[in-house]
Amino acid sequence: MTHFNPGSGGARDRPFDPATTGNDAMTLEAARDAYAGLDAPVMVCNKSHSGSRLLALLFAEAGIFMGAHRNASEDSLDVLALVEHLVRSYYPDYSGLHSAGRAARDVGRRARECFDAHLDGFDRTSSAPWGWKLCESAYALPILAYLFPRLRVVHLVRDGRDVAFCDHRAPDDPFWRKIYYDTDRIGSWRGLRLTGPSYRRRSHLYNAVHWSNAVRVGRAYGSMLGERYLEVRYEDLCTDFAATAYRVLSFAGAPYPDIAIRRIAPLVRLTSVGKHRRAPARALQQVIEIAKPELLSFGYLERDPERPRPSVRYSRFADDLLDRRRKGTLIASWRRRISRRGSGDG
Repeated sequence: MTHFNPGSGGARDRPFDPATTGNDAMTLEAARDAYAGLDAPVMVCNKSHSGSRLLALLFAEAGIFMGAHRNASEDSLDVLALVEHLVRSYYPDYSGLHSAGRAARDVGRRARECFDAHLDGFDRTSSAPWGWKLCESAYALPILAYLFPRLRVVHLVRDGRDVAFCDHRAPDDPFWRKIYYDTDRIGSWRGLRLTGPSYRRRSHLYNAVHWSNAVRVGRAYGSMLGERYLEVRYEDLCTDFAATAYRVLSFAGAPYPDIAIRRIAPLVRLTSVGKHRRAPARALQQVIEIAKPELLSFGYLERDPERPRPSVRYSRFADDLLDRRRKGTLIASWRRRISRRGSGDG
């Protein structure tokens, strides 16, 4: 693994160059064609602190090239530059990039720079497997899947209750606000400021909404790929490492699965599974209140732990009464009853 050096030719977030406006070599289609001869890449995405570093190390040991410039978490720094630009500038609406306009050419240029740098040192004449790991890749999947029509995606999912108690990054700039909330126009959430100090004071609340959005986006975009999308639980990777690792490596087309499993197995730790059980009860309840739909959808809650409020105001009787009133059926019902009583008296 090498770390990114600004002078090493890695992808950087340069402004658009008007000189490339009419250059067909810079279109998204041209970028897609430039890598068409390579083996289908495999992409690892997840909510941060979900164990994807372990998966990236497993892939690398199994003979999958995971990029020339990676950080300590095994994220591709070249792909990060592209994804950050795509998320900041376009997510969640990428529809405008499928035209042949200036923006599409800009993204085409950035894509070429990104993957040329990422593949530095990789033999492009071979049929060797390659890919990348970047937690936030899922947010740019519509464009990445266009660039690589045979792209395979491994979405690693960890229990959101555990992830909520693993601190990461505050939603304090446009990129991270989109990652958390799908928009950079939001200024506060539930009355809370979107700043570093506010995050550090109540990080479990922010982490819960971050997890919910990340897993929802990953599944929504990934499932559109059909059989080229694989969802893997971090808990399975920890509790049944060999079988789960072999399934993932087979999906990724890794040439040396047995060697990789043997070398990475000693790195597996079970201590982080069920971390939420050591959290304060009130904090855990707050996390579940925020992430409940996704916790249920991904199978981390067997049933809804929340019960309707024990109050007359929120009772089924009050709901039905007001519903009938709004529909105009309540008064009509009373009139029918009065009419029937009047007819009986006569």
